[in-house]
Amino acid sequence: MGMRLSEDDEPATGQPDSTGRPRLPEWLRPGWGRARRHPRLAWAASLLIVAVVLFFCYRRETQTLQLGADPAGQALQAWQMWHGNPLLRGWWLGDVNFYTVELPMNVLIEMVNGLKPDDVHIGAALVYMAVVVLTGLLARGRARGWEGVVRAVLGAGIMLAPSLVYGTRVLMQGPDHMGTMIPILLMILVLDRAPERWWVPVIVGLMLTWAQVSDPLATYAAAVAVAVACGVRACSGGVRRQLPSKDRWYEAALVVAAIISVGLAHLILARINAVGGFYFPPPKNGAGLAPLSELPVHSRLTGYSVLILFGADFVGQPFGVNTFLALLHLAGVALGFWALLIGLRGFFSRMDRVTQALVAGTIIILVAGAFGAYMTAPVVGAHEIIPVLPFCAALAGRLLGGRLVKARLEPVLAVGLACYIGALAYNDVQPIVAPGHQDLAVWLTAHHLRYGLAGYWESNITTLDSDGRVRVAALADYGTSAEPYESDSAWYNPAVSTANFIVSVSSPASDARLIRASVLSARFGQPSRTYHFKEYTVRVYGYNLLTRLTIPTIGGFLYLPKMLASDAYAGWLDDVLDQLGLERTALVGVSLGGWLAFDYAIRRHYRPRRDRLPRFADDQLRGLTLVRADHRAGPGGQPLRRARPGRRGRAPAAAGPRARGLPAPRRCRLIGWRRRR
Repeated sequence: MGMRLSEDDEPATGQPDSTGRPRLPEWLRPGWGRARRHPRLAWAASLLIVAVVLFFCYRRETQTLQLGADPAGQALQAWQMWHGNPLLRGWWLGDVNFYTVELPMNVLIEMVNGLKPDDVHIGAALVYMAVVVLTGLLARGRARGWEGVVRAVLGAGIMLAPSLVYGTRVLMQGPDHMGTMIPILLMILVLDRAPERWWVPVIVGLMLTWAQVSDPLATYAAAVAVAVACGVRACSGGVRRQLPSKDRWYEAALVVAAIISVGLAHLILARINAVGGFYFPPPKNGAGLAPLSELPVHSRLTGYSVLILFGADFVGQPFGVNTFLALLHLAGVALGFWALLIGLRGFFSRMDRVTQALVAGTIIILVAGAFGAYMTAPVVGAHEIIPVLPFCAALAGRLLGGRLVKARLEPVLAVGLACYIGALAYNDVQPIVAPGHQDLAVWLTAHHLRYGLAGYWESNITTLDSDGRVRVAALADYGTSAEPYESDSAWYNPAVSTANFIVSVSSPASDARLIRASVLSARFGQPSRTYHFKEYTVRVYGYNLLTRLTIPTIGGFLYLPKMLASDAYAGWLDDVLDQLGLERTALVGVSLGGWLAFDYAIRRHYRPRRDRLPRFADDQLRGLTLVRADHRAGPGGQPLRRARPGRRGRAPAAAGPRARGLPAPRRCRLIGWRRRR
């Protein structure tokens, strides 16, 4: 790990050494001597100092970007994990859950900092700093001395200064695929540094599972890449007899570990949901291929997304400082893809295992970007091919660092590094941008409006901006239903939550069309008060809006068996009937609605009788019809059974286990009754 320094390496002032490099000045000689005596400690201290400096620089750069709803949603998830909901019970997540990487990191941040918008900046800065440092270590490989330093600086330097506009948005916006690179790079470092022992495939398989539980992208960027690289090594080594049979087991074990990790990750996610944990949908655009007619457009967008990742997105920008810095970053693109071409040439012959895995991962991600269904826009596409940046940067350090040392091009590397540091400094002096909708959070707090609804882009971010004092849940379908994306189903449960206002916006147009005033009027009626504040319209109502909201049941998060043990839903239905002004009614419960309908009936109107069939105690409830309802629809989950009157209307005696349970009362029709054992 450390640099090896011999006695001949000690510098003297004024004269060049035997290699022609200038010697250190006198004031640096004491520190050099200590580094020579403790090289590993000196390397670790230097790495720590660089990491701390990079963290503060990146944190300042993230503050130039306006926060949005997506990272705010992950901050709220971490807050619930910290406050007794580690499995995120009841949460609808996106198609990337971040459960094993960014969310635990956010929990630690919020334990110290509380629930604040700055949590997102801190988390994004920590993630990108860690990826830059890990890329430098991976680029260094097993090289020592000066060559190891050049390799590490070259690999980390390519990633040092993201572009101010798109680069910061893609790489530092908060939880994203960039965080997935931490376990992937750690896994590749294990492959690079660990000896070939039986336990290494086990560790690699566990780390691959760790990454894939958090992000499906790790399957293609890491698991498939390791399987391909090690499979090629095992097959080519056997054909060319470059590897003895006793050594090919190691490559085969790594292939098996990568394959098993894919199934294990899916099993873990399914088990989490089965025990009541979070639900996340499959990839929104699927895992298939786009039509071949879209290949030219996707290829062009993939190329532009690569420029965004490397900070070289000069296309379409007016000439100025940003354009100059983007053109400067073309050097990083050239170095990264030069190293990729070298890796491709030697992929089936002379390359080491780690280089082959990096090359395979890069090619797989680029091909998936060009042929897949996610390359719909430059910024969106750049998110999906994020592994290309650290992989190419690490390849540049591993394959080009030694060549630069042999060609004595370190001064050129130093000039390029100085330019990248200048670009990072320029990014850090840009003005700080306030989080999105912070003014709305302040206004709602001042008007004592604590719980309401809004479009997705005004929901979670407003909650985070208010430090959790105001909760705004997201709406879908123009304002008629709950948004099952980055949301907690309990926010929409009228038995435990109450919402009395709706926020809509007039600009930008992409946000304004999510909520329609005509739809709100038709669904919720006229508000009791209406406020207009900047681009916001706040409608305040005199009842719980959640009682008229359509709530999806995906993920199984209604928790009806547990909720029916309390009086919560019956009280909610009392409020609904009061609002409608109904004195006499008949209830029809379909499927899950049968739980609600029958629970209400037996809590409010049920009268059991010992020798006759039970009946409703008054005429307020005229009838009850259950259509394809669960047989356990009784109070607290008691089973409900059919009961036919015997002679003179008497109830038949219980006969065996099938007759056990609560008999259905008169005026209760059971249609399509499902009996589950």
